Amino acid sequence: MSDVIELLEKMGSDARLFQAVDDEIALALADAKVDALIGEAILSGNAHDLHALLNVEPQSCFQTFPQREDEDEEEQEGDDSEEGGESSKQSGKARALEFA
Repeated sequence: MSDVIELLEKMGSDARLFQAVDDEIALALADAKVDALIGEAILSGNAHDLHALLNVEPQSCFQTFPQREDEDEEEQEGDDSEEGGESSKQSGKARALEFA
């Protein structure tokens, strides 16, 4: 599995390989001696199959940003005008990131 991780890391950090055509990626997979099924999942861009083949679960991280009291007052004032905008409305919402 470490060969696969190293190759994926290299693909993410090497712009030439990141934008390469399938033939070039297939050569890189062969050079890294990656299993054929895993290579097919990488070439097809199928993250679900890749997770299953590597026996890993995708990780999710949720982070909330609490709204400060002074922002709450500004939002109430901003509701009367259109300048309240999206920035104050989004300050108390949760944001999610998924790591593969």
